[in-house]
Amino acid sequence: MSPLPERMANHWWWRPGCRPGRRQYVWHILLDDQPAARAAVRKLQAALTGMAGLDLVPERWLHMTTHIVGFADEISDADAKAIADTVADSLQAMAPVPVTFGRTLFHPEAVVLAARPIPALAPIREAAYRSAVQVLGAGRADGGGDWVPHVTAAYSNAEGPAQPVIEAAAEAATTCDAAIGQVHLVAQERIGHSYRWERVAAVHLGDGTRP
Repeated sequence: MSPLPERMANHWWWRPGCRPGRRQYVWHILLDDQPAARAAVRKLQAALTGMAGLDLVPERWLHMTTHIVGFADEISDADAKAIADTVADSLQAMAPVPVTFGRTLFHPEAVVLAARPIPALAPIREAAYRSAVQVLGAGRADGGGDWVPHVTAAYSNAEGPAQPVIEAAAEAATTCDAAIGQVHLVAQERIGHSYRWERVAAVHLGDGTRP
C-alpha cells in the first residue's frame, strides 16, 4: 500500500474462483468489541462521504482479514471445525494483543486504517495458516504472502485520480489504542459491492474457547 497511488481502480472484479453465491472460509478480526476503532473508521469515512467512486463499508461489516482458508464448497464441515479447534489450541496461551489503529493507508482499490505493530499480530495469522496446513495439507493452504493488518474504510468502485481521496482522508487523521482478544472464522461471500458473512467459530486469545 505504498507509495501513494496516482489513480484509483475498481475493486469489484471477480478474483480467480470467485463468483456470485460462492463462499469462502476466512479468518477475520472483527470490531464488535472495539468501539474506539469503529469510531476512528467512522471519522475517516465521514471525510470521504459524498466522494464519487467510493463504497463506504457499513459498520457491521468492518473487519481485519487475517487469513483466507479456502472455498467453502471445497472444505467439509468436519475440516472447518478441525481448523477452528487447531487455531484455538494454538492461541490458548496467547494474551490479547495491544495495537494502535490510526495510520491511513492507500491502495488503488481501497482506503484503509492500519493496525500496528505487525509483529505482535503476526502469530494470529500464523496460527490460522498452520491450522489450514495441518488439516487440509500444504497443497491446499494459501499462505497469502505479506500481510499488512488493516480495516478497510472504503473500497474504490471506479477508475479515477487518487489525489482528491488522499487529500480528503488527510483531514481525518486520528489514532486509538485497542486490545485484540479474539478472531473469528466466517463463511463469507460478496454481495454487490460488499462482503458479508456468517460466523462459524470464535476463538478467544488466552483461553481457546469458542462460544
